[in-house]
Parts: sequence; C-alpha cells; structure tokens
Amino acid sequence: MLKDLKNRVNYYFWATYRRKILDRLLEKNKHYYKGVVLDIGGRDRGKFIKPMDIVEKWIFADIEERHKPDVIFDVADMHKIKDETIDVVNAIELFEHVENPEKGLRECYRVLKKDGIMFLSVPFLFPVHADPYDFQRWTENKWKKELEKAGFKILKFEVMGRFFTVLADMKKTFVKSMPGVLRWFLYLFFPILDLLVNLDSLNFVQSHPFLGRFHGGYFIIDRKC
Repeated sequence: MLKDLKNRVNYYFWATYRRKILDRLLEKNKHYYKGVVLDIGGRDRGKFIKPMDIVEKWIFADIEERHKPDVIFDVADMHKIKDETIDVVNAIELFEHVENPEKGLRECYRVLKKDGIMFLSVPFLFPVHADPYDFQRWTENKWKKELEKAGFKILKFEVMGRFFTVLADMKKTFVKSMPGVLRWFLYLFFPILDLLVNLDSLNFVQSHPFLGRFHGGYFIIDRKC
C-alpha cells in the first residue's frame, strides 16, 4: 500500500502532462490490442499497464541489447519479422528517435496483417531527449501525409496538449530543476498548473489562431488498408 502511494505521488509530481494525456489515451483505446503485438522501443514508462494478458503474443523489440528485448533491430529494417505476421504495432514515443522514419513507416506497414493496427505517439513541443538519438519533430500535416503515403488509414488523430499544456509542462520542468527546499515550496503551485491544462479543452483555445497552434505532441491510431 505504501509503495502504491509512493508511485502515485511520484507520478503526480514527476510525470509530464503530456505523458498523463498519453496514458489516458492508451487506456481508452486498449481494446484495439489483440493477436500478436510488436512493441518497438516500448520500455515501460508512465502509468499505462500494457494489456499483455489479453493478446496472443507480445514481442518487445529494441535497437539496444541492454534493454533486454525479445528481438533487436531498427524499425527501419525489420527483416527479422515476416510480411503480414503482426496484428498490432506499438510505436509509442518511437519515431522522433528514428533517423529514417519514412522507411520505418513502410516497414510497419509491411509486417502488419491486412486491417492491422498501429499505435503511434510522438512529441512536438517537447525537450530534445536522445535515446540514443533524437532526430526530428514532424508537424500534424507531415504525419498525416506520410502515414497516408505509406498506405495507412488514420482512425484517430489527437493533439496531446495545446498552449496551456505546453506552458504547464515548461513550468513543471523549471520547478523540478530547482534545488530541494525551493522545489518543495514551488510544488504548492502544481494545482494551478492542473487548472491551466484544463483550459486546452475549451473550444476557444482549440480554435484560436495562436493558442490552438501550440501542439505538445500527437497520438495516432492507424489501420493497414
């Protein structure tokens, strides 16, 4: 019980608002997971619990051996996976680290069965974070164009946070960078940041010609046509 409480506290204070949005979206859409799942670079982060118990097989792939994946490869070269053998590709927080994302998308399309699903999430207005590298940030238009070019049909496309979410995450990062005593004092203002984030759900913000153009990241669900 104490461990669970500690995890909840750590999640509240340390997880970004964009990560919390991502966890909620994954939980809301987990019914798409089925059959054989290829989880690329999917090391456990956040609060979402992967539904491994409801699928036939869960394959963890990564580019680095130190993370102990089931199979080692770059998403842009998945020759170890046969054509049309995967029901779901999990590409969560992956493609910003891929040097050739166009080729990676084509490979995901190749390994998916017909009507297979791909979960994809990426940051946009978010700090550079090498894992082992960080190569790019694509806009909403670029993602839609490249996914359709690869042959996918977009089922869901959600912006993960607009102006106030980006602002709140920047302030949260600033607070977390402060020395101990000052950081603990500034934690008292986190409920105000929570309220700020909620403003992004207003139609006024989403349609605003300035505020609505700030994007924290993207959550996308695609189907192989």
